[in-house]
Amino acid sequence: MNYPAYIQQMLDQAREMGQWYGGQAEAMALCFDILALFPEHAEASGLIWQFCCDEWLIYDTRNAIQQQIDEWDDRPWQERHRVALSFRFMSRWDGWQREYDEEYAGERNGPPDVYNLLDEGKGLLIQSYCLGDEKASDAAWPLFVQAFVQTSDPRLAMLWVGKLYAEMGFLADAGEVLASLCSRFDDANARRLFAEVIWWRDNSYRLPWLPPAGDGTRYKRMMACIDPNAPDDAEVIRDAHKRIGQPSQPIWQPAISPDLAERVMPILDELDTPATSNLVDWSFLDSDDGQPGDMPEWARRSVKLLESMSLYDEELVYRYRWSRPIQPPSTPRRYNPTEPIHEEDDFDYD
Repeated sequence: MNYPAYIQQMLDQAREMGQWYGGQAEAMALCFDILALFPEHAEASGLIWQFCCDEWLIYDTRNAIQQQIDEWDDRPWQERHRVALSFRFMSRWDGWQREYDEEYAGERNGPPDVYNLLDEGKGLLIQSYCLGDEKASDAAWPLFVQAFVQTSDPRLAMLWVGKLYAEMGFLADAGEVLASLCSRFDDANARRLFAEVIWWRDNSYRLPWLPPAGDGTRYKRMMACIDPNAPDDAEVIRDAHKRIGQPSQPIWQPAISPDLAERVMPILDELDTPATSNLVDWSFLDSDDGQPGDMPEWARRSVKLLESMSLYDEELVYRYRWSRPIQPPSTPRRYNPTEPIHEEDDFDYD
């Protein structure tokens, strides 16, 4: 297909931006702009993946995510948590900022005539995001559907819900809502977010900074060393249900019957799992002895900063003794010569 000349110019600009340290997110945003106009543009999609493979981007993103989730935590729901964090770190979609402009204030809270439905659904998604409570996310969807039907502004309601699902890492759900929005309304802003969500939905499984997906085995092994008496996920969720109530059962039924699911799932399990990136050697996760060790650089800096402010936090030191240091790339950062250099190492907390 022959694309307009400005598309090639955008690709060239993205390549120029993406070669420098810290420029990948903005370069990816240009490619998402292209995909919003031409969803089939394979070169733009492939270029996004090339930017994701930048070794300093991988290093920085691993460190950023580790501040909330240890890399040895392989509980399945934490995989979605990591994807959500990655999406929020990388996204440069204008809608995240413009909702704070008075002109677009409605995008921040959604239509007021269904605020209660949207707020209740949001609370359930947060519960699922933070605890891995799948019942909560199941119960949120009927509330959102009801809001779409009842509101006088379905476009705004669907945009609000699509944004929420994307932020929480429910990318398939976000894609479904945004696809419906774009089929009903001519909304360039929503199409741009839709293009970004679809790429992340289809490629998040192979992001090089994400540890291999697991079933919680590594987490259980490490927790047996750290705190054998720590409650498991099921106990945490039961306690949450006691405090804030059990999510109501959704009124819909599964599209696939249990009998059919039993016949289909063994076949799916036998299919080859798509290969993830090999840019990071994750073998250390399975050889971890579960003993305290040196804290990551970001944690040591946090401790030094607090010490410089006479706010030493012993709990912080204890909390991150099992967060493993991440080795930086051997090659130096490549800075854009037209921009000022900012090195974190320039800060002296001593």
